[in-house]
Amino acid sequence: MIIAVPVSGNQPSGPGEAEEVLIFDTLAGKEIERYENPALTATSGRGIAMIRSVMERKAEALVVSGIGQHAFDVARRNLKVLSGAGLTLEQIIQGATKGTLPELSAPNH
Repeated sequence: MIIAVPVSGNQPSGPGEAEEVLIFDTLAGKEIERYENPALTATSGRGIAMIRSVMERKAEALVVSGIGQHAFDVARRNLKVLSGAGLTLEQIIQGATKGTLPELSAPNH
């Protein structure tokens, strides 16, 4: 599965706040790409800008520490939205690879 994780340092973040976005292939066990979060330069809909960028990169799941209602609604149309709250990036990758990260059924920010 291709996952997208908005990160600041080694910690997951929300789509509108993260410094970078990590794209990771859990089947191959490798990082595909890491890029500056487009939300940082968006004037509105910051989380949506980040979500669009990961959909363009064919991500299947978005792993976040928190996500608001509007971004959640957009993400859920095209991606699994998984919780990485309280986890390190390494723990998120392990959890995504094993399929143990909980799926969010509602926004949590």
